[in-house]
Amino acid sequence: MPRSPSQQPSPADIRAVFGRNLRALCSAESSISDLCRRIGINRTQFNRYLAGEAFPRPDILQRICAHFEVDARILLEPIETIRADWRLRAALRLRDIAMPPDARPFDHYLMPDGIYRFWRKSFSNPGKYVTGLWQVHTVDSVKMLKSFDIYPQPVRRGTKRFSRKVPYWGVFMQHFDGVSLLCSTGSENVLSFTFFEYGLNGSTRYYNGVTILTRRQMQGTARLSNIVLDRFTGNGSDLLRLARQIGIGDGDQVPEAARRALDRLPSEL
Repeated sequence: MPRSPSQQPSPADIRAVFGRNLRALCSAESSISDLCRRIGINRTQFNRYLAGEAFPRPDILQRICAHFEVDARILLEPIETIRADWRLRAALRLRDIAMPPDARPFDHYLMPDGIYRFWRKSFSNPGKYVTGLWQVHTVDSVKMLKSFDIYPQPVRRGTKRFSRKVPYWGVFMQHFDGVSLLCSTGSENVLSFTFFEYGLNGSTRYYNGVTILTRRQMQGTARLSNIVLDRFTGNGSDLLRLARQIGIGDGDQVPEAARRALDRLPSEL
């Protein structure tokens, strides 16, 4: 529920919180003067921040947050609360590893937004093939994915309807020779890593790659598979037909070029 105007923190309150947080962050620094030189902040102005007498400009705040690996919540929340959020620290570290400052934005012409169909070997049913659909879309220059897995569990005993649908989401990252994809189901806390190169056996129609699940090895299951991706370019009727094909099957509807790629031995990946 939104706070009433009388409950909103005053500018003095916010400055005081920021000052306390900044003093706590600086407690591990050997020299405030050296810190100011490294961040590129005027020492006199920095003293005003420490005393809770002033706010930093947005660009100065960004430098402070980047140095101490925190976010702009240091203006409003006690540093103890922010540090307790281990997910934020992990996310910042993952960002620096996967998308360093010199990383280039995604060239969207390499993978235009739209619907894509993929084929891979089943992880849980040896000898079977999985057909699925992905929605690839861009938000604020970030290439993302949304889809769901269908598991062959009937709604009622004796029926053939597939009922269990597990949604998952992903983020694409561009490399000089292809694109990688990190996906998570969220609720089951299982990640998958996928890498695609452009083209398949000289055909530019497909993206060809390999995908792996982050889980322990279990008897009768797999964690690694080839995967082939194809951008959908048909109409609504064609999309409905494809939607009826998703799930686990014998691979009869997998194109021959994709089938050969999927059937390669793991040593050839």
